[in-house]
Amino acid sequence: MKRVIIIALLATTVLAACSGTNPPDGGSTIAPPVTEAPPATEAPPATDAPSDTTIPDDGESTTPWWLLILVGLGLLILVAVFASRGSKKAVVVPAARTTWKDDAHKGYAEARWLYDAMGEDMAVWRGNAKFDGTDAVGASAGTSRADTWASLSPRMAAATDALYSLEAAAPDTRTAAAASETTAALRGVRDSLDARAESRFAYRTTEAASPSQDVLMDAREREVRSSRNLVEARNSLASALTNLSTIV
Repeated sequence: MKRVIIIALLATTVLAACSGTNPPDGGSTIAPPVTEAPPATEAPPATDAPSDTTIPDDGESTTPWWLLILVGLGLLILVAVFASRGSKKAVVVPAARTTWKDDAHKGYAEARWLYDAMGEDMAVWRGNAKFDGTDAVGASAGTSRADTWASLSPRMAAATDALYSLEAAAPDTRTAAAASETTAALRGVRDSLDARAESRFAYRTTEAASPSQDVLMDAREREVRSSRNLVEARNSLASALTNLSTIV
């Protein structure tokens, strides 16, 4: 709108300037004086050539009208070009909106990866590596397991975030319940995994201290209980994943 107003004002100015100029053949001239015809019996006296007629100077501009139009058109083009450049804005592409189905797919994928990673072998490796001091990434031949262990927390965060979003935007109570069940099962497996790794570390520590047989047996029993709890937690997660897969 601002650009249109500027162009309209300039066009009006140019037209007004053009209307004030003289047309190419529109100037008035002074007619030569009328002379009487000489008598028929006498030769006409020789007369001087009539002086050239001149256009009176009335103080108006003598700039050609076509030149003013060309200048005006050039100004209009320049204004239009600069106005179009100034009005250009960066095109912002809106981010794709996440739907509850997207959250369901992501939550299921992340939870499935965690189910496969958080097993008995991972817990035992963690306990042994912690005791041996080789649990850091790149500290031993078990680097791949160390990488997997380090990935557990961010993958857990990604899974629970997607499942929370799914629960909030669920189209029905069945979907919301499946998301909530999977979240709870994930947390249960993670807690059981940490407890199993800690029980393995405790058993190795007790064994190294050469305690009595009873103390060592207690540490061993603790390992067995934590291993059983991990199996039960993973079974619950497997069931939750089955229910979630029917939604995905």
